Amino acid sequence: MLTVNSIFQMGRAHKKTKGKAILVLVAVVTLLYYVTPLRLSLLQELFTRFFYVPIILGGLWFGLWGGVRVSLLITFICIPHAFVALRYDPTLFYDEVLELLLFNLLGLVVGALKDRDRRQQALNQELQTLASLGETVSSVAHEMKNMLIPIRGFLRRIREKQNPADKVASYLEIVDQESAKLEKMVKDMLSFGRFAPLNKQEVDVRALVEELQQILGDEFRDNGVRLVCKCQEGMKEVGLDREKIHHALANLLHNALQASSKGKEVRLLVQNDHGILHIVVEDEGTGIPKEHLDRIFQPFFTTKSQGTGLGLAITHQIVKDHGGDIKVESKPGSGTRIVLSFPDL
Repeated sequence: MLTVNSIFQMGRAHKKTKGKAILVLVAVVTLLYYVTPLRLSLLQELFTRFFYVPIILGGLWFGLWGGVRVSLLITFICIPHAFVALRYDPTLFYDEVLELLLFNLLGLVVGALKDRDRRQQALNQELQTLASLGETVSSVAHEMKNMLIPIRGFLRRIREKQNPADKVASYLEIVDQESAKLEKMVKDMLSFGRFAPLNKQEVDVRALVEELQQILGDEFRDNGVRLVCKCQEGMKEVGLDREKIHHALANLLHNALQASSKGKEVRLLVQNDHGILHIVVEDEGTGIPKEHLDRIFQPFFTTKSQGTGLGLAITHQIVKDHGGDIKVESKPGSGTRIVLSFPDL
């Protein structure tokens, strides 16, 4: 049975075999190149052209550094021959120097194109994986939603008829809180599973910020965390999908709240700088470890005991769909600063 380690070793062995094949090919061509007298100019040119084969293979098999390394190796091999040609015929020397430049240019171009092709293939694979994952998540979330609707409905009816002083009421409160968390998870899963096209419209950003402050204000106060929202004066309406941006900012503010302890502050700052809308969410919380910074936008990655790991992935997708950029600055114990930038608004 193949293991991950055995597959990795097979891959390394395969690369070594390719590397040896290139070296053997370079050695054979070098031998023919050096043993052929300069007076046999046609054969000399033919064997010189053979050097292109290992360079192309190096670029195709190992990418940019492979192509460049092979071309540099061949250049060093050919330099002594070029000086021999200089004493025999200066014209041959200049021809060989030109050929050496072409060797390195070819290695650079073939390797760069191969690396770009690999990146594109990796991106396509990632998109296909995310699409399949989104469909699966959406399907599961729909089933969970169908089960949650009657549960929440019956729970509300029972609580309405229950005596608040009864001990059962406290149990029902716990059930209600946990089912509400489950409902939020289902909403996150549905949002991740179905990214609808943007519905851009002229949005009053100041009004959107005030709405968020009003909706989330009680939750922040209950946790003893101050929510400070500031919007630049004279902000014009900008073209955004209001619902999606509202969702993205709510995700960021919830994360900031969960990372903050009592008495701390979370800030939502908005400004327009030469046509670029900057929205900043910063907290004074626990911060994000350096090893996690590159993974926080990956679906289902989370360090929380409760959570789907979809909130930041959804936010990242919303920002990218708007043609924007998202940057994260964080140090453990010093808080986190997330900047959303939307150009050409």
